Formats: sequence, C-alpha cells, structure tokens
Amino acid sequence: MRTPRINRPNQALHWREPGFANAEFLSASYRTHSFPPHAHDEFALGVIERGAQAFLDGDGKRAVMRQGTICVINPGQFHEGRPAVDGGWDYRMAYLPTSDLVRLLRESNHKVHGVPHFAEVVIDDVETMGLLLAALRCSESNDASQLEKTSRLVAAIFQLFNRHALPPSSAARADVVSGAVKRAREYIDAHVVENPTLDSIALAAGMSAFHLLREFKRTVGIAPHAYLVQRRAALAKHLLMQGRPLRQVAIDVGYCDQAHLSREFRRFFGVPPSIAMR
Repeated sequence: MRTPRINRPNQALHWREPGFANAEFLSASYRTHSFPPHAHDEFALGVIERGAQAFLDGDGKRAVMRQGTICVINPGQFHEGRPAVDGGWDYRMAYLPTSDLVRLLRESNHKVHGVPHFAEVVIDDVETMGLLLAALRCSESNDASQLEKTSRLVAAIFQLFNRHALPPSSAARADVVSGAVKRAREYIDAHVVENPTLDSIALAAGMSAFHLLREFKRTVGIAPHAYLVQRRAALAKHLLMQGRPLRQVAIDVGYCDQAHLSREFRRFFGVPPSIAMR
C-alpha cells in the first residue's frame, strides 16, 4: 500500500535549469525540518503547495507562508523557517541569480536600474501564483521542451515583478551594511574553506574582535561563525550539484570528514545529500 504523502519523511530534490541562467530549483516536502538562520545570494521565489511554513527574518519580522501563496525572499535577507502546522509544508522554489534577473528585467524595461526589492515575503495573488506554480512544475518535467520551460518562467517572473516588486529607490528595507561588516563578510566568503579565525576577520574588517562580533550580529542577523557555517554548506551544495563526489567535496570545502558534511547538509537542507541531487 502506498504511504500517504503527508506521513513521509522530509524530502527535497535540487536541480539546475540550464536554459535559465543555470538557476537552481527545489521541490520539497518538509514535515519536521526547521531551517537555521541563513541567506541566499539569489532571489528565492516559490509557491506553497500544501500546509504552511513559519518565517522569521533577521530583523525579527514574522510571517506565515500558507498554501496557495507566493513566497519571496530578497538576496542577502537572513531568515529561518519551520513548520507552521502539523505535517509541515510542501513547496517549489526557484533561486534566480540577481545579475541575470536584473538583466532580464532591463531588457524589457530600460528604466530598470539597480536591484528591485520585495517589501513582503508573502504575496497573495492567485493569478500570478498559478503562472509561477505551472512554471516551477514544468521545470521538473522531463517531457517539456527547454523552450516551454524558459517561456513559462519568463512570463511568471515578469508578472510577479511588475505587480509586486519595488524599484531600488523605493525599497522598504535598507540593505546598507557598514564598511567594516562588509569587509568581514567578503573576507569570510573568500576564505570559507580555510576556517578563518576571529582575529583574522577582525583585522580584515579594521575593528576589534569584540566590536566586530557586536556589529556583525546587529547588521547581518547572525554571528560570524554561523555565517561561515551556512556559507560552507552553500558551497558544498553548489559543488555537489556540479556532480562532484561527496567525499571530495567534504575535503575541498574543509569538513573534517564526509559524515560531517552530511550532517551539516541535512541541517540546512532537510535531507542528506545522497537523496537531494538530481
């Protein structure tokens, strides 16, 4: 007898769409998983297909992403998520590279300058949700042509941004990061695999270790060590999606062993890497 979907364990499938800036896509069912604080370099756009997810961002803003709504997360916006109802939630997501997305929008509107911004993480727009959900489902299909996949995505993205995104000058959330914290983040990003020390990060930032810890947490939303952990997990996922062996990725990214990588991967993505990649 087939197990009802709601009783299955956490499931997640990641893949890339070569016809659309090699963007990453996700189809997932999370019953019990809670995401630790993390951020994406890309725009994260998706649809909740079942249940509901509780959302909390780095500024303390809370929301509930319910079935039939669009969820949008701006690049660099730290957040965490967990089930908001018994049985968790199912959703489909697309992670679109910011530079490619801005270029696409600018091709249709030469007045677009800078990076647009969403003021709300939950959007209730049935028509646009239907377009986006159809595009996300199409991306997973082996029967659809590359032309159909790309066409559906472009149409859904244009409608979503035209209806709901704010221009850069009207962005509700100020993404101004102090120079010192910006330098600290850039240093960590450049030394993810080297396990940088607090002193080395503080030196690169140009402030004392104590002040860096305080300012980094206040500005970014998480401590430097937590930022390093999530960046390392993101890098590992990126390399695994290129088809690299798990053991080699663990070595290259700086994990003590393959089991360590698997544990961290499960913590951030809900499932072990062995079943997450397509």
